[in-house]
Amino acid sequence: MRFLYRPDLPEPAPLRWLGDLVDLALTLLAAMLLVVMFANVAARLALNSDLAWNTEFGEFVLLWATFLGGASAARRGAHMRITEFTDKMTPGLQKLVEITSRIGVVGLLILLVGYGWGIVESTMGQELTVMHVPMGLQYLAMPVGSALALVFVIYETVLLARGKPIPQEAFQD
Repeated sequence: MRFLYRPDLPEPAPLRWLGDLVDLALTLLAAMLLVVMFANVAARLALNSDLAWNTEFGEFVLLWATFLGGASAARRGAHMRITEFTDKMTPGLQKLVEITSRIGVVGLLILLVGYGWGIVESTMGQELTVMHVPMGLQYLAMPVGSALALVFVIYETVLLARGKPIPQEAFQD
C-alpha cells in the first residue's frame, strides 16, 4: 500500500504494522465522522430534525482521534519541539538532552496509561445517554492511545541511544 506512511529509516515489521493500523483507524474515524455530520446536517435541512446521537458520537470519535493521532504523531516524530537551545549544544549534550526528554515523555505516557485505565474501570458501569454504550469505552482512548504512543517513543529512544537517526519528517525543510 503506497499511500501509507513510510519513514526514511525502515521500521521493524511489527512496528510498521502497528503504525499502519493506527493510521487506518484514524482514517476510518475521520470518514465516519464526516458521514455522520453530513447526515445530521442533511436531516436538519430536509426533516427539520437532527440525529439524537450525533453529539455523543462526535465526542466519542474525536476523543479516540485525539489519542490515536498523538500516537501517529509520535511515530512520525511530528510533535512540536523547540530546538533553539539544543541547536547550540555539542552533539554529545544534544543526545543526552534528547534521550532525557524522551525518558520524561515515557514516564508521562506510563502515567496516562495507568490513570486512564483507572478512569476506564470506574466509568465502565455508566452508559452514554443516547448511544447506550459503556462510557468506559469512550475513555479507553486515553490508555490505548497513550500505550501506542509509548511504543513509538520507546523505539525512538532506543534509536537515539544507539546513535541512529530518528523519524522527524515534520521538521525537515
